[in-house]
Amino acid sequence: MADALPLRIFLASPRDLSDERKVVHACVDEYNARREGESNLAYEVLGWERMRGTARRPQEAINELIEESHFLVALFKGSWGSQSGSPWGYTSGSEEELFTGLLELGRAEQPMRDVWVAFLKHPSPAERIVKLQEQMSQYHAMMYESIADIRELKTKLTERLEAWEALAGFKVPRHVDLLPSSGKDVLRAANLRLRGEKLVDLGQPEAGRANLQEAAALGGPAEQLAYARFLARHGELDEAYAATQRAIDHYASAASHLYSPPAAEAFAAQAGVLRRQGRDVDAIGRLEQALTLLIEGDAYAQKVRCRILDELGIAHQKIGDLVSARRACQKALDSRRGSGNAPDVCQSLVNLARLEVGMGDLETAASYANEVVLTLRGTPPTALHANAEVLTAQVRLRQGRPDEGVPYAERALALNRQIASRRGEAISLLVLAQCCRAAGMGREAEEHARACLEVNKAMGDEKGEQRAQWILDHLDE
Repeated sequence: MADALPLRIFLASPRDLSDERKVVHACVDEYNARREGESNLAYEVLGWERMRGTARRPQEAINELIEESHFLVALFKGSWGSQSGSPWGYTSGSEEELFTGLLELGRAEQPMRDVWVAFLKHPSPAERIVKLQEQMSQYHAMMYESIADIRELKTKLTERLEAWEALAGFKVPRHVDLLPSSGKDVLRAANLRLRGEKLVDLGQPEAGRANLQEAAALGGPAEQLAYARFLARHGELDEAYAATQRAIDHYASAASHLYSPPAAEAFAAQAGVLRRQGRDVDAIGRLEQALTLLIEGDAYAQKVRCRILDELGIAHQKIGDLVSARRACQKALDSRRGSGNAPDVCQSLVNLARLEVGMGDLETAASYANEVVLTLRGTPPTALHANAEVLTAQVRLRQGRPDEGVPYAERALALNRQIASRRGEAISLLVLAQCCRAAGMGREAEEHARACLEVNKAMGDEKGEQRAQWILDHLDE
């Protein structure tokens, strides 16, 4: 099996179902005991009781448990539950947990395999429970169970556990159309975003753009920032800035959620646009502001902090403050070393390698770059892959081995085209032209320099145009 045992089941329910929650725990324990020796599969039940200590909105920590779960069981009976303080308009914690599970169900890279909803018999259920069940029934959004009593709950859940064994080894993403009580179509917005990002990865940027644009209009900050990232990669920086500002406005209008990782990420995303506009000092200020929104000691906040430190190091490097740049990048690397997340460590190594290039230590830079390239080879393409390949080509060029840099630059170009990063494409073409020129491959250097010139013209990047034109003007030297 691909997943570590036991498989995690998140149990979502209002607090009036305490007896039913005990039945779920007992049923799972009995199932595990009965299957012991016959199967290496076991289940573990998680719930709000397992919430990690946090100074953030409690429901955010609960949602992180759902993100780590393979299945979700949602039980409703008489009470709808209490407000969770959600910025998305969910009117109870149980509703937010249900929709978080459905969002995870649509994400291919997440472990969530299935969501099971059960409505237990009650003489006068809350109006929102009735409407949720009617919506599921009328539009066939998803299967659910109507449960008469605790005994039937145990029987139905046991059947579900047996059926889930077949889903244990693989994930099939499923997109569900269901509206929360607020009427905000959060699932459609999220699914459009995921579809748009996937289309871009598959080399279909125009189709991806249409989905991302619709998602941004329909959804919230996550969708607006995804669209902003697409625009920034295509050099549409004014539009990207506006999209990040809409995300920031969301948090600025809800002060209770300003001190949170999502708000910090919105400010950091805008700093990224400022950096691409050449406003590095402004970007540094925005990034430092973003760091003040993160709470110390929170695991998720720490991941966000590392990403912001990455951006801060790059911005300091751009203005020539290499000491501050190294300090920021080293902080991020030190934090990531113990996490076991290879891509995150690779990102820190790429940043530090660029610093070593700037400081003239090409051997150290080459060792960092080689480690990243070897680690990421054979995994799905991302901007990090492309950055690592182009960095390795640049190091080879500076070491006086431009012919060895050519294949790295070619791979970087192919990767950036695949993920539809026009800025990355322009950089790859420039480095490829530089390597070809230094290796005496004049015809290829001219071809790549002209392509680089055209891409930069399309983006309105005057500095990029000047770099490409310089190569064309000096091909014979």
